[in-house]
Amino acid sequence: MKVSRLLLLSIALSPAILLGQKKEDILSMQRDIANMDDHVKQLQKTVDEKMTELLSLVQQSIELSNKTAAAMAGMQHNVDQKLAEQQTKLVAPVATLGTKVDEMSGDFRSVRENVATLVRHMNDLDTKITDMSSAIRSLQTPVAPPPAVPVAGGTSQQVPDNSPPPGMSPELSYNASYRDYQAKKDEAALDEFANYLKYYPTSENAPNAQYYIGQIYYRGEDWENAAKAFDLVLEKYPKNPKTAESQYMKACALMNAKHKTAAGAEFKNFIASYPDSPRVREAHAHLKQLGLEGPTTTKRRN
Repeated sequence: MKVSRLLLLSIALSPAILLGQKKEDILSMQRDIANMDDHVKQLQKTVDEKMTELLSLVQQSIELSNKTAAAMAGMQHNVDQKLAEQQTKLVAPVATLGTKVDEMSGDFRSVRENVATLVRHMNDLDTKITDMSSAIRSLQTPVAPPPAVPVAGGTSQQVPDNSPPPGMSPELSYNASYRDYQAKKDEAALDEFANYLKYYPTSENAPNAQYYIGQIYYRGEDWENAAKAFDLVLEKYPKNPKTAESQYMKACALMNAKHKTAAGAEFKNFIASYPDSPRVREAHAHLKQLGLEGPTTTKRRN
């Protein structure tokens, strides 16, 4: 019976106990929620403060950037202004310097031309002095009359004398002729070379004199006389340093004179006679130009 009573009492009191326990839990939950709300509010306040500080820093950065940009723009303007001022200051002196350099260049050119003219005058004066000396020696030495030879009818006739005038020497005559040739005094050089060959036909420089006569005619585009002059080198002086060049130049003169067949024959003779000459390639080119030689094929040597 006691046990039953205790059981019934426990059952009767259990709702009250449970209700009291739930009330405690609710109150505890309410306290926790209140604490959480306070914590959230605190966090929100902290976030707001941080955001305010961040916005302030961003605003300061923007202002600083604007100030920096303005300062840079000012510096750029100052630099451009300084450069413009320096350019303005330097343009006139540089232009003046360029003008002076041009003037100096013109002066140097004039000096060079004057020196060249002076050298030419000195050479001419030297030539004239040499000629005057030769003339004076000629006047001082009496010229012997040429010997007379008997002819039919019992009369006598003088033989033309090819002996050089007194005071004239092969070296002086050739050097004077060559100077006029180099100075392009073609008429004077032509006469002087002709006289040299007249008086010294067997001298060392005789082939050169005859060759330069051909060059004078060639330079004057007198192709016919040039070919004849070069041919005389081949005829009178077949073995000398100017022979090969004379044959080549004779062929060129004939080609310019429109003697196609003769020019082709001379070029072919030149190639056959002087296969190692540097002019051989040019001779082949002229033959092709004349239509007397086709494209050549290089043979492979074993």
